[in-house]
Amino acid sequence: MTHTGVGGKKHLATAEARRLAELARAAGLGESPDEALRWHRDALDLLGTDEETPLLADVLRWQATVLRDRGRTSEAEPLYQRSLEIAVRLGYDAGRAHALNCLGSLALRRGDVNGAANLMTDALMAADQCRETRLIGMLQQNLGAIADIRGNPAAALAHYRVSVRTFESTNDLQALSWVLNNLGYLHLKENRFDDARAVFERAIGIARVRGDLMSEGILEENQAELALTVGNLDDAYESLMRAREVAELRDDDLRLASALKLQGAYERLSGRAADATDTLRHALTLSAITEDALVGAEVLYQFGLALLAFGDGRGGIEALKAALEAFDRMGARQWVGKVRQRLTNPDYGRYL
Repeated sequence: MTHTGVGGKKHLATAEARRLAELARAAGLGESPDEALRWHRDALDLLGTDEETPLLADVLRWQATVLRDRGRTSEAEPLYQRSLEIAVRLGYDAGRAHALNCLGSLALRRGDVNGAANLMTDALMAADQCRETRLIGMLQQNLGAIADIRGNPAAALAHYRVSVRTFESTNDLQALSWVLNNLGYLHLKENRFDDARAVFERAIGIARVRGDLMSEGILEENQAELALTVGNLDDAYESLMRAREVAELRDDDLRLASALKLQGAYERLSGRAADATDTLRHALTLSAITEDALVGAEVLYQFGLALLAFGDGRGGIEALKAALEAFDRMGARQWVGKVRQRLTNPDYGRYL
């Protein structure tokens, strides 16, 4: 008879925790984020709290990311903080770099663009030192998003190109689809519509093949925004309904707020201003719950245009001014200019 000692039992528990955590990471991007959360909790129970390990730091971070990606920002933050603290105590440099990046993503969500940039720059230095290639590519992408928000498209494009090359060189299709989404959105804002369409189509093809439902939903949002921008309402409706379907399937309040922002714009442009204001009020509530400052400001902007279309000039101007203040706090320069233009010329016949 073969006996399993304490060390053997611990090894088996660690192996099972790792297996559950890997299953959870895949489920978190698909239709089963609730299942992912359960598997992560089971993995954490197996790991226990008696001994801090790199795997414990990783699982805490992965659990937080599932929460973050569903808009549960305040629940994700303490898990990221604990993961960082464990990584620092262990001298686990890769874990520290990942946790800094994740905390940077929360800072960016809350509109603290400078804080996010500092955290992600620190993370990039740590990732370079421990040669975490995938994380380097992700950080280049995130720094590109920050440059885009700050109104520096040339810097954003440079970061995105480095990120694309990094993921193509390692054949990391999952991460490649994420940066292609951001690159396509940059093309959209720069009015390079054919480039944006081609990049989105490439990215959504990757997401669908890999079963990355979260990315597919975000890409459907951006394709809807492209269609709204060029005035193709039929295509916009199809994409935004799919984005909403994915958000509801995943119980993702953040992505639902973003999809409702697009739905409100669609309703306004279709001559249904009353429906638009109701839809956008719901989106405002969801964006506040999820603490996403940028989405909240974008919804406020659309809400202002919907109120103007509805005939509420005073309410519309007040909403646009609130959006302007929100964009200004973030240092979102392109948006500041856009909203100021609308305040001067309140044209509500276009998407933006």
